[in-house]
Amino acid sequence: MIERNFENNNENCIEFLSGEHYCTVTFTNRKHINRIKKVYEERKDDFKYFTENDDGSICAKFPLKWIKINPGSKTGRVMTDEQKEAARIRLALAREKMGKR
Repeated sequence: MIERNFENNNENCIEFLSGEHYCTVTFTNRKHINRIKKVYEERKDDFKYFTENDDGSICAKFPLKWIKINPGSKTGRVMTDEQKEAARIRLALAREKMGKR
């Protein structure tokens, strides 16, 4: 049986065919929706299409080369005591600057 209650839709999908240069994406989570909307506003001509659905989800088709897989660092960054102190000072200065706004 097919579920017709789209209010509970939480599927996010990236689809493409091997050998093609474009992918189709569907997002329901806010983080990706906002990111794709921002890129669309800046680069409309690079999209084949962009649709915002009634339920708030989006569907778009754009160049496949924009899709990246980035697992991040496996072990984390190792810093010397001097590097940690310099980072602490930069953070304190940044917080001070933000507080003066």
